[in-house]
Amino acid sequence: MASEPEKSPAYVINHLSRLFTQSLYDQLKSHGVAPGQFPVLMCLWDQDGLTQRELYERVKIEQATMSNTLKRMERDCLIYREPDPADRRAMRIHLTGMAKNLQGTLTKGAKSVVKSAFDGVKKKDRKALMELLEHMIGNLEKAEKP
Repeated sequence: MASEPEKSPAYVINHLSRLFTQSLYDQLKSHGVAPGQFPVLMCLWDQDGLTQRELYERVKIEQATMSNTLKRMERDCLIYREPDPADRRAMRIHLTGMAKNLQGTLTKGAKSVVKSAFDGVKKKDRKALMELLEHMIGNLEKAEKP
């Protein structure tokens, strides 16, 4: 019988998130990429040359966390920084050739994790789940604002 915390949506979603993260890590680790770096790579694959601010706003993490993530990615030769020609105080974040070459492999690995998680789930149920989760996220984002 499930305990009360295990019946909580927050508990279940957190547990699912941890399982997704571990499965993603298993796909990424042989390529020297951490799960926290993957959303940054996805943003830069979509639009290379974003600023740190643009990245942390898109990934929805704290500025300090993004700063640490970018330092690690630079150390691991996944990104490099160049001054913004329009604003010398800002730095543009660019993918290295190595990071660009990882796109297909890492994307395939991430899709494999999602496919595994949704194994046996009907397409309409998957769509309904995504709509429900997006609605809940919107509710909580609105509640955060003063």
